[in-house]
Amino acid sequence: MKIKSYQVYLFAITFIMVVVACSKNAATDTAPVVASCDPNTSFSKTILPLFNSTCNLSGCHDGPNAAALNNFQVVHDNASQIRASISTGRMPKDKTLAITDKNAILCWIDNGAKNN
Repeated sequence: MKIKSYQVYLFAITFIMVVVACSKNAATDTAPVVASCDPNTSFSKTILPLFNSTCNLSGCHDGPNAAALNNFQVVHDNASQIRASISTGRMPKDKTLAITDKNAILCWIDNGAKNN
C-alpha cells in the first residue's frame, strides 16, 4: 500500500490537534487570580492541606524528585518559586488547581507567607 502525501498531511494535522486538545489549557492555567484575598489565610489549615493533596504525591514533591512541600520552612523558603510555578500553570504537574485553591496559595504568599 502506497501512502499518498495528502494522507501524511492529514495524519500530521490530526496528530497536532490531538496533542493540543490533550494539553493543559493555558488560558485556564494563567487566568488572573480572583480579587478576593483573605490576608489571614492559614498555612496549617489551608495551604499545607492543599500541598498535601496536590503536590506531596509520588512522582512530584516526594523527596527524591523535588523537595517535599510538607512543612512551613520549606514552603516559606521556596515561596517565590512556588508563586511563579502556580501563576504560570506549570505546577501542579499534570493537574490544574481550582481558582479558589490557586487564589488561596497566592494570597498567602502575597501576604507574607506567615506561619499561622
